[in-house]
Amino acid sequence: MKLSRGQKRCKHCKAVNASRSLKCTNCGKRFVSKNTPVKNEIKDWRSLEPGESLRVIQGTGPYFTCKRETEEADAGDKIYMGCKGKYQVVSVDSKGLICTGIGKKNCGIEFVYMGEKNFCEYTGITKEAHRLVRIKTRKRK
Repeated sequence: MKLSRGQKRCKHCKAVNASRSLKCTNCGKRFVSKNTPVKNEIKDWRSLEPGESLRVIQGTGPYFTCKRETEEADAGDKIYMGCKGKYQVVSVDSKGLICTGIGKKNCGIEFVYMGEKNFCEYTGITKEAHRLVRIKTRKRK
C-alpha cells in the first residue's frame, strides 16, 4: 500500500503515522530523525552581509530537554527555544546574527544563535546553532 502525502510508516509495527510525528501512535517507538541536507543551506554564516534574507529551519537552535513526563511533552523530548521564520540580517556578531523579522509572524529584532554547542547544568538548556537557508525576497516599490 502506497502512503499518502504527509504520512510515514513505523518500522517496528508497520502502523501509519503523520510525517512530522516524533513517535509512533501505535507502539510508542521513537522515529529516527535524519539531519538531511537542505537546498541553499548557509554553511558559512560569518560571510552574511547586512540586508541578506534567510529562513531559520524549524526545530533547530537552543533547546531544553524535558526531564519528566508532562501533559505537553514526554521525558527526553526537546523543547526548542530558538528562532523560527524569515529574517533579514542587521549585523553579524561573534556568536550569531542580529536580525529583523520579515513577514506577518516575525517582527522586531531577534538574536539567531550560531555559536558552539554547549550545555548549561544550571538552566538545563543546550545551546546549539540554528540551521539557515538563504531566501530571495521581493523588492517592494
